[in-house]
Amino acid sequence: MAKKALNDLHPVEAADKLRSLSDSEAAERIEELDLDFAAEVFESMDPWQVSGVFRELSGKLQARILERMEPDDSVDLLQELSPETRQVILGRIDSLTRKRLGTLLKYPPDTAGGTMSPEVLSLPENMTVGNAVDRLRKREEEYENINYVYVTDQDGNLTGVLPLRNFAFREPELRLSEVMNPEVQTVSPDLDREKVARLFDKYDYLALPVVNDEGRLLGVITVDDVIDILRQEDTEDMLEMVGISDAREESVWTPWRTSMKHRLPWLVINLGTALLAAIVVSVFESTIAKYAVLAVFMPVIAGQGGNSGSQTVALLVRGIALGEITEGQSSRALAKEAFLGILHGLSIGIIVGSIAFIWNGSMKIALIVGVSMVLSMIVAGIAGVLIPVGLKKVGLDPALSANIWMTTVTDVAGFFFLLGLASWLLM
Repeated sequence: MAKKALNDLHPVEAADKLRSLSDSEAAERIEELDLDFAAEVFESMDPWQVSGVFRELSGKLQARILERMEPDDSVDLLQELSPETRQVILGRIDSLTRKRLGTLLKYPPDTAGGTMSPEVLSLPENMTVGNAVDRLRKREEEYENINYVYVTDQDGNLTGVLPLRNFAFREPELRLSEVMNPEVQTVSPDLDREKVARLFDKYDYLALPVVNDEGRLLGVITVDDVIDILRQEDTEDMLEMVGISDAREESVWTPWRTSMKHRLPWLVINLGTALLAAIVVSVFESTIAKYAVLAVFMPVIAGQGGNSGSQTVALLVRGIALGEITEGQSSRALAKEAFLGILHGLSIGIIVGSIAFIWNGSMKIALIVGVSMVLSMIVAGIAGVLIPVGLKKVGLDPALSANIWMTTVTDVAGFFFLLGLASWLLM
């Protein structure tokens, strides 16, 4: 992988090549690249993916690359480093970049302030359209994306917005205050980044300005930032649902020691929940010994309940993440999923009950299997709502190991209903 080969690629493609290498190998390749290209490659990778590579670089090279990266990407990368390392690196970069990054580092990474870019195109409201066009020509290279010009007063407070295309249709002598739109949608720097993403999704914004309580323009969030937010949040939810404790730092190329640290704790917890299901089964050991056919249907009952519950969990987690389900609407979702559990249970219960009758020839066994399926599916629907809603109420991510808890509930409930009914009706 020679210098020419990497430099000839698009930064995103070069980043893909580096992901499959160890941190030290990737750092060696980075050292061979042009600084501007290296900065673009780092911007194309998730901060947690590139942080290990970044640590392998010399202090001087770290500083030079950070100075060339977009401020919001630089801050995301610095957030992955220890406070001590961060301070050392900040001390090596130029004062202007250090001041800019220091301002952004004050905001938590999951907020609008931690996501925004401070490189926002703002012009004074008393400037003419003609002068504004001249200014734009001179400063075109300074900005990551230019969709809007934000208009400010003499104190830096946001007073209006002007889409870039409008400059072509306005008289050059008019002042920006005369042609701007004073109705500007803004966000607070403390607003959660998921809520910011919802605003973009709902209103199809290309960019949103970030202002403080006094109305001072602090920065801008662009649609490419939101795409990164949505991808990261979706990845976190997907991995957390299956019990990967630090989903933000897990990928196919994560070192095995790190992966083990993230996954093993939840596997141990899952072992405990599996033992709980095993205890339920052990209580009915004599029933299974006498009616061995029940053992055939135990995984069927538990598995179907788990599958149905996982569907509900996925929908609820998504609904909560998108703001579709408020606290007052959870009871409505609970009623719907319980009703669906009855319908699904009856449908699947009739099928599996019929199979049990054909298999064993016993109407009682068929009835026990069918009723167990109905009850298990109802519990799965209810649990599929209560688990994510309950996690949300106690301040945890609704996706947090939801499927592990769901599997526990449906296994215990399925085994209990099947073996409990059998003990009651057959023994």
